[in-house]
Amino acid sequence: MKKYSFIVTKQNKLLKFLEDNLPQYKYSQFNKALREKDIKIDGVRAKENVLLCVGNSVEIFLDDKTIEKKYEVFYEDDNIVVFNKQKGIEVCDGEFNIQQDYEKEHQKIYPVHRLDRNTTGLVVFAKSENICNSLIEIFKNHCVKKYYYAVVKKSKNKEDVLKSYLLKDKSLSTVKIFDECIKNSVYIETQYSVIKSKNDIDLLNVCIIAGKTHQIRAHLAHYGMPILGDEKYGDKNLNKMHKQKTQLLQAYKIQFFIKDDNKLKYLNDVKLELGCAFLNFF
Repeated sequence: MKKYSFIVTKQNKLLKFLEDNLPQYKYSQFNKALREKDIKIDGVRAKENVLLCVGNSVEIFLDDKTIEKKYEVFYEDDNIVVFNKQKGIEVCDGEFNIQQDYEKEHQKIYPVHRLDRNTTGLVVFAKSENICNSLIEIFKNHCVKKYYYAVVKKSKNKEDVLKSYLLKDKSLSTVKIFDECIKNSVYIETQYSVIKSKNDIDLLNVCIIAGKTHQIRAHLAHYGMPILGDEKYGDKNLNKMHKQKTQLLQAYKIQFFIKDDNKLKYLNDVKLELGCAFLNFF
């Protein structure tokens, strides 16, 4: 059994709090721990799924042999490893993440870019610090295109290139989109086209070059196309109607356009592409 301890920073129900903070475990495991009185709140064994208050301490004992694997190796060579990430797991931060788990049985790896915890799909790691620095430079120089599938609220246009400015709000862990440049904002472009439509939702093919924190989620929402299931930037009524609690966003393709003088140029010919995970909605 492994013990996990937390201090509550936001009011939430007990099992939802545990689900958010221990994504490597299944919800049913938290239910079992509650039934078997393996959860303590402020030192007292919990008897039901109570509402937690800010400042509460939570302890839980779980069998770490039953951790759910939420990623798989999609591609690997001497320089990089590319994972297919599922929802509910961080790339390199948090109590449980891909980098930490992979390194338990393999070599040290270095994250080249990020995906939000509940965004699924392809994420690239380097196998050395030099390769990581080189790939980060490649991303900065716009030599990479990243493609996503997104299920969104019905769009106005069949295709478009959205151009705006993005500003991080670190205090709220969110970003804001503006139509004009303001202090400390960065220019962004998000290209999309509609693949399928059904009733009040569309399936989009989205392309970005480089990419900023929450760019796709916030940018599409700014133009009236919030991603289904997105609780931070989304449409709460639409999410409730379709019973979705996490954003339906999948990083399905990464395409490199590396220059001839770089030893990683061979990645231009590597096919990094997944099938669409959201076709069952249409």
